[in-house]
Formats: sequence, structure tokens, C-alpha cells
Amino acid sequence: MIKNYENSLREIIKEYNIKPKKKLGQNFLHDKNIISSIINNVNVKDEDIIEIGPGPGILTENILKNKARSLLVIEKDDSFEVNLKKIKNKYKDNFIYLINDVIDFDFNKLKKKEYKIVSNLPYNISVPFILKMIKIRRVISWKDMVLMVQKEVAERITAEIGTKNYGRLSIMVNLNNDVEKLLNVKPSSFIPKPKVDSTVIKISPKNKNLNINEEIFEKIVKICFSQRRKKIKNNLDQLNTNTSLLLELSNIDPDIRAENINIEGFLRISKNYEKLTKENL
Repeated sequence: MIKNYENSLREIIKEYNIKPKKKLGQNFLHDKNIISSIINNVNVKDEDIIEIGPGPGILTENILKNKARSLLVIEKDDSFEVNLKKIKNKYKDNFIYLINDVIDFDFNKLKKKEYKIVSNLPYNISVPFILKMIKIRRVISWKDMVLMVQKEVAERITAEIGTKNYGRLSIMVNLNNDVEKLLNVKPSSFIPKPKVDSTVIKISPKNKNLNINEEIFEKIVKICFSQRRKKIKNNLDQLNTNTSLLLELSNIDPDIRAENINIEGFLRISKNYEKLTKENL
């Protein structure tokens, strides 16, 4: 086992002349306690794993050493390919790497359909990545995701109704998932040190059929939070429908703001909007 992850990471950075790219949000994790906690929470043994943004591969090698059945890594930065090839030479049978932007990656290409997902996500892709994976779960039936994200993003995802952080991200992630904060991570756990704290979160699907039009639901939520200080009726007036009737059918007070409506309320608005739209065709 690697005894000093920070020294090992510095050796890899020096050997391959790796220069962390600020524009890609690259901060490399070296803290062995955090790495161990991530591995334990993923429970990688005999599982098929996808790691996003492996970078120098410290977490990658630990996933493999803990006997993952298979590991697929997706890395945008081709400067890491030399080191990924080195890992491939050690773990020929159960390691695959792809040089690709995960935001554009077509998960339909994957033969296996059930994975656990782990990542020290670059800050600049954390929200679009999470929203993408939630949206495509019917394509790739992931079991759960253990992700390192900016602390502020974790707070938005786990925000309670009525708080300033409660919004579109909170609703879309929690619609059909359970979210758990696992631990907070200080900047000193990374090379280079980021300017903000991070949080490891676990997102687990609820595996229930909500029987909703997801596009309409997302549209409703987006409109309702488009001007969050406005009353809900004023935001919904952007829709081509009878707003007063829509809110009456949905049992929603027209004078409240979106931040005071729970997920069930948005579900009612979404379903009634779809019903009214069909009736007016």
C-alpha cells in the first residue's frame, strides 16, 4: 500500500511534469484518511466502478487495490494518459481508461448497465455532471455516487425548504434520490490547495416510479426559480396557461415564493400543467 499519498502524488506530478490546470478545476486529492473514507463508503469490492477525472490516479489505484471487479475511468485531460497507461499495465484485466469529456460522453456506449460512480469532481463540472447522471439513470442504472464537490454545492443539494440554498438543484437531485453528507474536506487535503472547502456526498436512487413527465417537471422548477424573490404566480405567468387555475388545482398559495414549495408541490404543479396543456390542444 502507498504509505504517504502526498509524497506519492508529488512524485507522480514531478515524474510526468503534470501542471494542474485551473481552467479544468484540477485539485488533486492526497489525504489518505479522505481517500480511505471514500473507498469505504463506495464499498468497491466486487463492484463495477466508474471514476470521473482520475488525474494522477491516487484514488484510482486504491480502488483497484481494494478489489473492484472492474474500473472504468473517464479523463478529459490527455496529459494524464501516460500515467493511466502505466496503471493499465499493472491491472490489465479489469481497468479501462477513456480520454473524453464526461459532460459530452455518451453512456449508451457502455456494455454494462450498473455501476457505482466515484469522483473527486472538478468544481467547474460538478453541477452539470450530477444533473446529467440523474437525468440518464434510465440509460445507465448506477447504484450510487460518492462524489467530492465544493462545499457550497453540497449545501445547495441538501438544502431544506425555505432556506436561501433551497432551489432547482436541491429539488432535481432529491426528486428521486437520497443524499447524505459524508464528510467535509479542508483545502490542505489537495495539491494545489483550493480556495474553498469541499464535501464528500453520497447520492443513492430511491428506485421508485414517479410517473411524471420529467421535461415538464424540470421546466416548471426552472421557471419558478427564474426570479426567486417573486411570488410563484408571477413566475408561472410566463407559461401559456391559466395560472390561477393551475395553482388552485395544485393547492398552492399564489402569493408564496418558490423556496417555500416542497417537491410534492412542484409535482402537483407539473402534473396539472401537463393536464391543462392537453385539454387546451
